[in-house]
Amino acid sequence: MKRWRVSELLIAVTLAAIATFVVADLAGGFGTFPNATWASAIAMICLAVWIGPGLLRRYAGDGAGALRAIAIWLAIACAFALLYVYGKDVLFGLGVNID
Repeated sequence: MKRWRVSELLIAVTLAAIATFVVADLAGGFGTFPNATWASAIAMICLAVWIGPGLLRRYAGDGAGALRAIAIWLAIACAFALLYVYGKDVLFGLGVNID
């Protein structure tokens, strides 16, 4: 009998959750559940549970490396957020017409 690894189980659970939300969306939902907020929250939790253990193993005993990686990813996320908010105005100021 095959012994399932945790990563295989998490992939199966994530795929099952995605299939459930697709079917629920096509069927008009199950009452007030699921809506887009719940679906995205559950998807993010599944992703964090899937990726988290590997990151914990990678940065075990290397707190400075973990903080550096977090700082880099936060900087990238902030850059994308600023680009999303102010990008059109900056491009318009440079003379690029986006319509």
